[in-house]
Amino acid sequence: MNFFRDYGYAFLHEDSVRIQVDTTGLLAGLQVNIALPRLLLYGPVEVFVHDPVTRDRKALRTPKVIRKDNINITVYGEQNISPELITNYIAYRSGDITNESLQRKTLQNFGSTNIFSSVFARKDSVREGALYTSIHLEPKPKHLIEPKLYFDNRYGDFFAGASAKYENKNLLGGAENLKFKTDFGMQISNSNDLLKNIDESLYTKYRPYEFGLSANILKPAQKNPGNVYAGALEYSRSRLPILLDNQKGLVRLSYNAQLSSKSRLNFDFFELELVKKDSLDGFKELFKTDLAENIGVDPSDAIAVDNSLDSLLQTNLNQTFRLQYYHSNQNDPLRRTTYTWNLSLEEVGGLVYLIDAYIDTKNYTGFTEDEPQIFGTPYSQFLKASGQFSFANDISEGQQLAGRIFLGAMAPYGKSDATPDDRRFYAGGPNSMRGWLFNTLGPGGNKSEAAATLGADIKIEANLEYRLNFFKLFGQPSGMALFTDVGNIWDRKGPYALTFESLYKDFAWDAGIGLRIGSPIGPFRFDFGYKLHDPSQDNPWQFSNWHIGDFTFNFGIGEPF
Repeated sequence: MNFFRDYGYAFLHEDSVRIQVDTTGLLAGLQVNIALPRLLLYGPVEVFVHDPVTRDRKALRTPKVIRKDNINITVYGEQNISPELITNYIAYRSGDITNESLQRKTLQNFGSTNIFSSVFARKDSVREGALYTSIHLEPKPKHLIEPKLYFDNRYGDFFAGASAKYENKNLLGGAENLKFKTDFGMQISNSNDLLKNIDESLYTKYRPYEFGLSANILKPAQKNPGNVYAGALEYSRSRLPILLDNQKGLVRLSYNAQLSSKSRLNFDFFELELVKKDSLDGFKELFKTDLAENIGVDPSDAIAVDNSLDSLLQTNLNQTFRLQYYHSNQNDPLRRTTYTWNLSLEEVGGLVYLIDAYIDTKNYTGFTEDEPQIFGTPYSQFLKASGQFSFANDISEGQQLAGRIFLGAMAPYGKSDATPDDRRFYAGGPNSMRGWLFNTLGPGGNKSEAAATLGADIKIEANLEYRLNFFKLFGQPSGMALFTDVGNIWDRKGPYALTFESLYKDFAWDAGIGLRIGSPIGPFRFDFGYKLHDPSQDNPWQFSNWHIGDFTFNFGIGEPF
């Protein structure tokens, strides 16, 4: 049926096909009779942009009529929709043979702009072998203000925050989407288990917090429906629980291309990030007691400690080219198993290296010729690759089996001999290894949770979860989950480097149970994880020490993967 409808027979239906079967013994004769209707061409195409407020009450206002590329566009109310956007997103034209696939493609094109609440096509009439069609578009409200509250235990204690977002869905009439967002969150208490190894008199108690400001704009590529240009400006500041104050500023330009109905490719062709770290009172002592040995620095060597602190706390520039591939079948209506592939490749520092080598050739105090810097500011050089596969299989109504595998690695090159800690891999928390708190696992068999907050260059992780919804709360499916996670992060070299031996000796493994309370923004997750294999312990297998109260609690909103 679809085949014939794609080749001019728009009104072919089931009654037009008759199948006759004649059996003789073990053989059967089959006769198919198809009564094809008249082959049709598209007649004039009309587009109606409706007013969602007044519902096209002509008595109140006169519609505006625009003719563009032989398409009549009627606009009710004060809607500002670019005629070029409309004509470019219609996949068929007057005079073409009717094609139902192109009609569906047209609806998908308009839906991809995210500015219409309703999009549908209508077959209006047939005259002189031509099918007259109309496309009806109803815009969403142009302005959106969205406040949110969020809660979790990312630093080992209750963390609460709020955000506010303003969105303009059609800034200049070409479906440009502009967003401004600000958020602030803080740990409710000033307790901090990561500072337990240094005397309280050496630092002032404080509450870790995170603050962010961002502006983003998306502009559809009018001649390539489904493709999008994007720009972003971001600023964030966070006071971490390891006596560090971080500030970041970022500018990014991207192009996102739709390869097929299931896959997309995103290219960040310009990204520049400036990172500044400041230490708080007591950080040097924390570095000597908890961090130095874990990154190969002798804490008794004052010169080595000072050099490491200078390297860690300096302002740093990250210039990035990033390529990301995404493939998923989540839009397939017949799927029983949803799967997603995410692949990412990053090259950092290549462009600023060329500036360093051929443009900014001056010598700056505090830097040698072998150190990466431009205009007196250090920069990073590294390569990073990561891949993730996730799936969710609907076993039956209310039952689902979900899983994820993540692999990632990075390494410095060129003038750099280390990777920046803010771009490394981390493990532990509500969306990772749930037997550990946020970013407190690893690398390898490292015993210091404070050192784990500096991340590592290699990550291997696998997660499996059985989800069971058996009751509703406020009309939302709710229930429980059984889960297990295995993995860790590793350094490239040193005592916690990834080797064949450390892979099976220093893997972390947990299992647990979680409560799921449904909500319109996703399930509230209360997970209780138990360590089964803890590589930081002298006796890593924890079965002999297990008791029901020895769990790690993690809280999150939305599915973990």
